[in-house]
Amino acid sequence: MQWCRARAYPLHVLDDSAHVDLDWWNHHLHEHKHEIVLHGRDLDGRVVDRGVAVVQRNDLQLGSELVDSEHDALGLLFLCAAWRSAHRSRRATRRLPDVFNPYAEREPLAKIKNVLDRCVKDKRIPEPSGDAWSGWPDMPGVGVPLMALFMWAVGVRRDGVRAQLIDQHGVSTLIHEGWLEEPSVSGFTLRRYDRYLQLLSAWAMQVGTDPELIEMWLVQRWNARVQEARSGARAEPTLF
Repeated sequence: MQWCRARAYPLHVLDDSAHVDLDWWNHHLHEHKHEIVLHGRDLDGRVVDRGVAVVQRNDLQLGSELVDSEHDALGLLFLCAAWRSAHRSRRATRRLPDVFNPYAEREPLAKIKNVLDRCVKDKRIPEPSGDAWSGWPDMPGVGVPLMALFMWAVGVRRDGVRAQLIDQHGVSTLIHEGWLEEPSVSGFTLRRYDRYLQLLSAWAMQVGTDPELIEMWLVQRWNARVQEARSGARAEPTLF
């Protein structure tokens, strides 16, 4: 955990950046009839809406200058998707989330907008309607990792603990070290996600750091293991 102690929240969490292909995202947003334009920053720090640009984790917030959207929360969701899919250390595929409800002809975006708005307003994820075994509300086209990132961005809390990112690489590290849970993030129930949050929080308290840095360390540790397997040389960060 020395890796976590040697890092600072403002620099290593909030400044964590990804290089986003704005042309790809804005083209696909337009093709799917979304009135949303994503932006990033060039190497001089100027806000741009084309080319490959930098998006920092600190930009993932409501009212960000990097999003033009008539619905702030939906625009933020797509910015989160763009950041996550472009991040060099995380496991994600670049795809435009299909957030339209296929069963609603008049307002196909109403369902996802309602879930996002409730997260923003109440700082908690709404209860699912009907018999939802996973515990998650119905979120068309939005998987667990993307929803977790959005919840972190808007400050959602679960049992007093702030929502945190969850990545397959990080969970794979936990499973490799003996965590007895479902190995696939896509299959995480809300209850299992809560146990994950409690684990990050407990480790952060023991080490004297932030849960965000614990989560980042888990992801980086998996990448280090892959590098070690390929090169045969020891890679950072180490396990402890």
